[in-house]
Amino acid sequence: MRLRACGLFYPVAAAATSVGLKSVGSGTHRAPVRTRALVLAVFAVLLAGCNGGTVDRHALTNDSATVDSMACEGALLAHDVARGKTTAFFAREQANVLRIQSSNLADALAKRKTLASIEEKVRAKSRDAAKLSATLQRLHDHPSDRGVATSVEQQLTELGGCT
Repeated sequence: MRLRACGLFYPVAAAATSVGLKSVGSGTHRAPVRTRALVLAVFAVLLAGCNGGTVDRHALTNDSATVDSMACEGALLAHDVARGKTTAFFAREQANVLRIQSSNLADALAKRKTLASIEEKVRAKSRDAAKLSATLQRLHDHPSDRGVATSVEQQLTELGGCT
């Protein structure tokens, strides 16, 4: 079994054997709770490092594209709400998923270390992600209001540079 974490493949079985474990859980025998906890702890450490590190130009480019993509996806969702082409339930849930993702990215960009030469750009992108989150919250709160959806669509299209 392999995990995809932080863009890299990490062999799970190799991790288990490197800490002296013969089997994590196979057949009718289950691994002891301590073993499972150890394996989960290893995964938590690996995944925690995914959003860390110093923000460089490449990371900023990727994060900017992510914010723009989420904004455009939100604009499409708002467009469908404004035209009555989606259910309120779907709009509410999808807006919330995008809101959480953008909020997490805003928080990460506000706190992570950055190269001094791009720090202002990183913090500005953090503010953009926070604005995206707040705008998506409006759509989440009013998933069937066509007027709100039209306003949200315009704001998100502008924010994401959507065409």
